[in-house]
Amino acid sequence: MKFNKIVMGILGLLLVAGGLSGCGNKQSAATKGYKNGAITIPAKNGSICGAPNYIAYEKGFFKKNGIKDSLVAKPTNISDLEAGFASGKYDALNGDFQYLPAIQNGAQIQAAGGIHQGCIQVLVPKNSPIKTVNDLKGKTIATPGQGSTPQFVASIALQHANIDPKTGVTWKTYDYDLLAKAAQKGQVDAIGNVDPYAYQAIKEDHFRVIVDNNNSKGSDTMAKMGMKKDGSCCYLYLANKLTKQNPKKAKAVVKAYQEAAQWINQHPQETASILLKKKYVPSSQFVNQKNVANLIASYHFGLKKSKGKQDVTYYANQLKQAGFLKADTNVKQLVNKAYYDD
Repeated sequence: MKFNKIVMGILGLLLVAGGLSGCGNKQSAATKGYKNGAITIPAKNGSICGAPNYIAYEKGFFKKNGIKDSLVAKPTNISDLEAGFASGKYDALNGDFQYLPAIQNGAQIQAAGGIHQGCIQVLVPKNSPIKTVNDLKGKTIATPGQGSTPQFVASIALQHANIDPKTGVTWKTYDYDLLAKAAQKGQVDAIGNVDPYAYQAIKEDHFRVIVDNNNSKGSDTMAKMGMKKDGSCCYLYLANKLTKQNPKKAKAVVKAYQEAAQWINQHPQETASILLKKKYVPSSQFVNQKNVANLIASYHFGLKKSKGKQDVTYYANQLKQAGFLKADTNVKQLVNKAYYDD
């Protein structure tokens, strides 16, 4: 009996080992031909600024660099994104400077380069009495979420007008596609949103622009609101597990995005066609190929490494002044922690 038990135990261990080996074979088979393995990117949220994710996939830049990629829905809640990176669920992200406070609080990501200029506006309905940022004092502003980049863009402009972003206005949250309706119904006074939703509100509903964080033309008016001339709004972020534990893979991901961003800048029309036909961006009367191509051209896509670090430093200072980073933040130390210099 004892001998039989020993034999059965050995057979059981062999079966478990075989099963694990089989799982390993399946996993390796899934990434066969991809020397740098797989990554998962929370990309799908309907925004135009996510173009590098889609183009790197559709035009084969991920595959060219030995990466098997999976594009999944992007959570609107930043805490869900943080949890996804901390757990290993996500590997890379095309996102804004909104992640600086999260990194300060322990989010496991690093910026690896500025990827394009602004795609965010603060808007008011066409008949609104609000004409300038100063008029926003005491008003209600809606954005896609607390800690979202539209909230931070509005907050930077507010603090430049000597309005405390935390006490001088009231914040509300609505989904991207419901923000304009909330303002039209009088539920809020102003909105902060991203393209194509902001563009749609401007073109279809004649919303007026109070703040535009795309200051590629060097507007002194926008610069006085804290909107950096030629500043990167959006960045490539990588999980710390890549930058710290697998630098070879991290460099391959950066290269794929760099090639995708360069391609986008050279092919705005084709990029727009891909985004709309593949339904990465929801189309409408005004969100069409011509207009999306024009917006893409205005973003000046291209992965900027050292320039991106300068821009991150600038926005870190702005967020500190606006009260979204700790008052005793050492910006230089934070940026060194938040930025990946490959």
